[in-house]
Amino acid sequence: MAFAALIAVLPIAAPLASAEPIDPNTADESISIWVRQLQTKEPVPNLSVEVKGDDFDETFTTDAEGRIQVGLPGPGTYTVTVDDSTAPDGVGTLPDAQNPREVSVQATNKGVPANFLFTTADTGSGGATSPSDSASPSSGASDSGSSSGPRGITGGLVASKIVTGIIYGLLLALASIGVSLIYGTTGLNNFAHGELVTFGALMGYLFSSILGLPGVVGILAAVILGGVYGFAQDVVLWKPLRKRGVGLVPLMIVSIGLALATRYIYSFIFGADRLTLPNDPSPFLKIGSVSLRFTDVMGAVVALVVLLLVAFVMLRTRLGKAARAVADNRSLAAASGIDVDFVIRCIWIGGAALAGLSGVLIAYYQSLRWDTGSQILLLIFAAVTLGGLGSAFGALVGSLVISVFMNLSTLFIPDNLKYVAALAVMIVILLVRPQGILGRRERIG
Repeated sequence: MAFAALIAVLPIAAPLASAEPIDPNTADESISIWVRQLQTKEPVPNLSVEVKGDDFDETFTTDAEGRIQVGLPGPGTYTVTVDDSTAPDGVGTLPDAQNPREVSVQATNKGVPANFLFTTADTGSGGATSPSDSASPSSGASDSGSSSGPRGITGGLVASKIVTGIIYGLLLALASIGVSLIYGTTGLNNFAHGELVTFGALMGYLFSSILGLPGVVGILAAVILGGVYGFAQDVVLWKPLRKRGVGLVPLMIVSIGLALATRYIYSFIFGADRLTLPNDPSPFLKIGSVSLRFTDVMGAVVALVVLLLVAFVMLRTRLGKAARAVADNRSLAAASGIDVDFVIRCIWIGGAALAGLSGVLIAYYQSLRWDTGSQILLLIFAAVTLGGLGSAFGALVGSLVISVFMNLSTLFIPDNLKYVAALAVMIVILLVRPQGILGRRERIG
């Protein structure tokens, strides 16, 4: 089975113990703490924070940017507790789910994030809020979903939402293009594509966090092993089913079963906790009021370069032209001398490699879990449908539109409804242009 190759590359490394605490600048392991106010995104300085682990119990104070860099004596599980009684007036309170927080640190894992967000008392219950609520810039959303609408929307906040939407859209496009190419050449709506995204994220975690290799190695491993996994899937599963003439609906059901099985294999091996990759949360690039981390900039640049490379392959190479011919008319392509099976095999390898790259970059952008890919699968399908089924360039445009509108919607609605806004945009555009933004009209009759 294709799972044999999957399980073979998923070892679990045992943490190594260290003798004594080391300075954060030279420590092999460290935690990066960042405390902010949710509505205003302002840092919370001079806040007392306790970090406790085996043979380690220290109290720190946040700096002017609300940050603390904590050097650790070694890998392990650490409990980070914010003393909210030391918080300034008006910043609100910390939700119980956030404080205290357990942080798992693997060997050579630097800058493991532990972020805390203070929330102000919200409307709807008649409770009093701080005097600054009505004047402070706000995203109009909260994790609890109790926000009542836009408050203090500024140009800087809108710009920040657009920039983050574009970055996430580029990462989403890598996965969406794979779905679109596979659908275009085989007609299969692959519901297991989200697990290819998760596979890439977990490979990045395995090589970078567990094995302690440089991030570049983790990214390359995610791409290469993702392609190998896609190759194995096609050889073991999809090609035999195609040869037997299995219909598209049964194939789709097989992909759903494969997704469920793979997802719980991930959970069994890596656990159900949220995992993080080594990441420096400090600002790397500032454009006006928009601050970006190094991984944000790096992820966007890598995604953009790869997307341009995919465009070149699809438009300028024989393989790309053959893939477009197979997508247009498989029988005619075969009659013209094109090796259809070879083209489909290459599409599976390329699509899985792109999904792996998307997964590891998304893991750097936020974090990862065993079900990371399945959580964004709906957005991937929405992007592909919005852009035009089977159109790689449409998948790119659809991803950007979905992501930007999803981020902007949090200015007016709670965060937990942002997927609804993305799907609403898709429905509205499809009502006007049923074939999608870059899709082609089909003539019937």
